[in-house]
Amino acid sequence: GKVPQIRYKAVRITPTITGVQYANNDILFDTTEMPNAVETAGGGSKLVNVSLWTKSNDVFDIELLFFQVNQSMGTVNAARNVSDADWATAKYLGHVVLDGSAEDYNYGGGRIFTFADRPVLPMVLQAEAGSTSIYCAAFLSGDDVTPSFSIGDIELIFGLEL
Repeated sequence: GKVPQIRYKAVRITPTITGVQYANNDILFDTTEMPNAVETAGGGSKLVNVSLWTKSNDVFDIELLFFQVNQSMGTVNAARNVSDADWATAKYLGHVVLDGSAEDYNYGGGRIFTFADRPVLPMVLQAEAGSTSIYCAAFLSGDDVTPSFSIGDIELIFGLEL
């Protein structure tokens, strides 16, 4: 038999955020598409690492959630309050948690955060039938939860094994 070749790719997204200060339990960004996170419609991939860079110098803690379906989790910069129906429709896949004060690197003008050492990674991501996209959303949760941003200040980089 033929041995399948493991391939890797990086998917970058810039989620929509607001240019104001956030508070604990606020939605940092609503459901955002990770296009082509899997190779074939309805297929899967393995999320092996997640990094986040920001132009802001603020330290923050977030929970990053992954879904099969593009279902809104709420309003950006408002308290999270997801209904059971929305949660079920979104088809939750898993989440990773960032403790910003423990996992950041200040490069001078901003910060880099890495989720790679989390025990929940790697994580299997499965696209919805007919789609090659996965969706993610984030909310602030933890001790460091009052960052200020400008629009376009955050980029997420997802390392995938295909």
